[in-house]
Formats: sequence, structure tokens, C-alpha cells
Amino acid sequence: MAPSSGGFGGQALKRLNIGDAVHDGWTAFCRAPWSFVFFALLLTGLQILLQPLQEQVLRGARGETLRAVDWLLFLVAFAASFAVNCWGNVGMVRGAWRALAGERPTLGSLLRWDGPGFRRVFMAWIALGSLLSIPLLVVLAVLAAALGLAWLLERGGLQITDASLGLPLLLIGLLVILLLGLMLVALLYFGVNQQFISQIALLENRGAMATVQRGRRLVDPQWLLLLLLAVIKLLLLAVGLVTFGIGLMVAWPVTSCISTAAYRHLVKAEPG
Repeated sequence: MAPSSGGFGGQALKRLNIGDAVHDGWTAFCRAPWSFVFFALLLTGLQILLQPLQEQVLRGARGETLRAVDWLLFLVAFAASFAVNCWGNVGMVRGAWRALAGERPTLGSLLRWDGPGFRRVFMAWIALGSLLSIPLLVVLAVLAAALGLAWLLERGGLQITDASLGLPLLLIGLLVILLLGLMLVALLYFGVNQQFISQIALLENRGAMATVQRGRRLVDPQWLLLLLLAVIKLLLLAVGLVTFGIGLMVAWPVTSCISTAAYRHLVKAEPG
């Protein structure tokens, strides 16, 4: 199932043809549509069952007192939801890869537990989440420092509206806006060049950080083109969502098949 390891890390020799990736992904989905749809339906059902537990913390926003058990249930449900998502990604990618090879994956093959594959995908997503949390933590630290400074100034008898504080506060505000902008740019950048993180983690048997780095090397040479591919997949998911959510059971596996097809094209285009 794993692609050839020769030439990994090299730059793609030819541009990805998005039309071919979409066509191949759709063809792969059509080889076993009901298997993919029922698998997506099962995953969605599991997420719906976990949702009430995750919403426990919303009681605090409504003024209700949160108990320790509420937070515990939330954390357990969040971890279970993340695990279900990783398991679903493993099944979808494995099924898409086999369908692209001409096979007809069954629902049983999508449901099959793959411990090593699950662990690689799980750890890769943890590594990516850790990287994405860095700019967020920086922004939160600056905001906390600004609020702390304002509190200290007021404790010292100074008002935020004092003219002498105008320039420092303006600079802090501009810094926060700049950091927010940089954070959004970082999220966009990683969102595009890590769209194959599940495929790389499952099919290439790399470590967590090596998987993230591999995604960057694979995508960066054609980043703008793959931004377009990401937009196309988001549009397909949006269409599936607005059709009363039922279309999402089709759009989700279709976009997974398209992603896997695009990944396959990129890997085949690398030097041998």
C-alpha cells in the first residue's frame, strides 16, 4: 500500500493537474460509494453521540456552576472525538488509496483497526497542533501583557484615556493586530501545506515531525496551486453541508479521495 520511498524530499518535476486529481478522486469514490458513505455516516453518528458531553462546559457560559466532573466529561469526550476523527482519516485514506489502485474497498476494510497507522496519524496531528499553537500563544501573551499593563496603570491612578498613554497603547494595539494577521497567515500556510498530513503519516511511515516537514516539502513548490485545490474541497464540503447535511456524507469521502489522488500525483511526479 505504501508508495515508493525513492526520491522523497525532492521537488516535483511537473505541476499537479487539478482536473486529473478531481477526476481520479471521483472515480475512486464511485468504485465503492456505499462503503464510503456508510463509513462517513457511522463516523458522524459517533461524533453526534459525543457532542452533548463536549457541550457540558457551555453551561458555564449560561451562568451555571460547572463541577469537576463536567470538565472531566468534556476532556474525555474531546479526546474521544479526536480519536474518532483520526480513526476516520485512517479508514478514508486507506480506502481511497485502494480505490485509486482499482480495488473496491468494503465497509469492513474501512472499519478495520490499524494500530500503527492510527498512532502515526494521531501523533502527526498532535505535532501539527503543537506548531499551530505557538502563534496563538504569542498573541495571547501579548494580549495578557497589554491587559496587565492597563490594570497596573489604573492601579497607579492613570486613566487609559490619558494623552500621555495614547502612543504606547496605539503601538500595543498595532502589535496585537500585526500578530493576529501573522497568525492568520500561518494558519493559512499550514492549512494548505498540511492537507496531505494523513496520507503521509499513513502511507510513508514517518515520525510525527518528519511527517509535517514532508508535507511542507511536498506542497511548497506548488503552494498556490494546492491552495486552489483546498478551496475546491472546501466548496464541495460547503455544498454537502447546506444540503441538509446529507450531502456531507458524500462530500466528505469524495474530498478525501481527491486529496489522496492529488497526493498520489505529487509523489509519482517526484524524481525516482
